[in-house]
Amino acid sequence: MNNSNQEVLAQNGVDKISFYWETTPIINNAFTACLFINSEKNRIEARGVSICSLRDTFNRKKGKSRAYGRAMKALTRKENGYKINPVGREDEFVRRSVKIKNEDSDKEFLDVKAKELMKINPNMELMITEIKSKSLMKKYSFELPINYPILIANQTIRFKSQYRPNPTGKIELEILNKMKK
Repeated sequence: MNNSNQEVLAQNGVDKISFYWETTPIINNAFTACLFINSEKNRIEARGVSICSLRDTFNRKKGKSRAYGRAMKALTRKENGYKINPVGREDEFVRRSVKIKNEDSDKEFLDVKAKELMKINPNMELMITEIKSKSLMKKYSFELPINYPILIANQTIRFKSQYRPNPTGKIELEILNKMKK
């Protein structure tokens, strides 16, 4: 962080910066969020969000950088920007597969991941490939809508760049509660 950024943060009462990642059982990272916090007033001064595309390889450094930049824009402009639009690209899909090594991982997939998939699309078809190998039992294949991470982000957050947002979800509330102590 350069000196001018430190000055902007200090002028706006920001004394803590916190990052968090929203994950699901199916995808490792749906989005990265950066919070600029004023611990004296116990509030979030700005939030920036970077949504990970299913077509991208997850890169924590890039996600943090984008989320930080968007939080900085919200803080300096004192306004929200980049509305998260969950509509569009519903007809585009990305094929994914999960390799099952034993009966425990098969049970975990069916109990956790398959339930999440059915929330996305109750009519989703899971293709099962039986594999005769010492290290693998079978493979489940499925298609995820390309806008899935956007749908997840939009459940709690409406803008990628937000000035003085209300805390959303238990992660942000936990972060603020830690600042009180």
